[in-house]
Amino acid sequence: MIVVIEGGDQAGKKTQTELLSKALKKRKIKTKTFSFPDYSTPVGKEISQYLNGKRKFPPQTIHCLLAANRWEKLNQILEAQTRNSVLIMNRYYQSNLIYGLANGMKQNWLENLDTGLPKADLVILLDVSQKESFHRKKTKRDKFEKNEKFLRKISKIYRDIGKKKGWKIIDASQSKEEVHQAVLKIFSKKIGI
Repeated sequence: MIVVIEGGDQAGKKTQTELLSKALKKRKIKTKTFSFPDYSTPVGKEISQYLNGKRKFPPQTIHCLLAANRWEKLNQILEAQTRNSVLIMNRYYQSNLIYGLANGMKQNWLENLDTGLPKADLVILLDVSQKESFHRKKTKRDKFEKNEKFLRKISKIYRDIGKKKGWKIIDASQSKEEVHQAVLKIFSKKIGI
């Protein structure tokens, strides 16, 4: 089973990924986590350079790189699926779709970039306001994180697409423990425990 934790910048994706992983391992459910972008790979290093303003790419190129970053981890994802009951993704192909739409790309083109990757079984969207996002991280924000107008657009697209695609939406402005309990409730309902 692949569970994806999605959301805009500073929504708590990393925190909730870690909390869910710990909770599942405590219940003896074999679990592996992945985070995207993965900046440790060759393509991930290019993405990092772009996000930190050291590289310039047209929007199509950066979205191809973001997809390529997932493809370069495909063998590890497939192997992890054979060894674990649950894979938790801190962002996956859904974020490329949302950010791509915000950058004016076509939905069909964006979705085709990831055709063939293992599909998500459950997508949990951590919904946070831009005011809260900026409150959580005031400095050292990357190229996408600095533009408040762009981030408002991202939040709206996340909510709209999330509703259309049946993603589970959680108000992430609550405490991390309240959000974690909401994540666990959704996960438990999905697998019937």
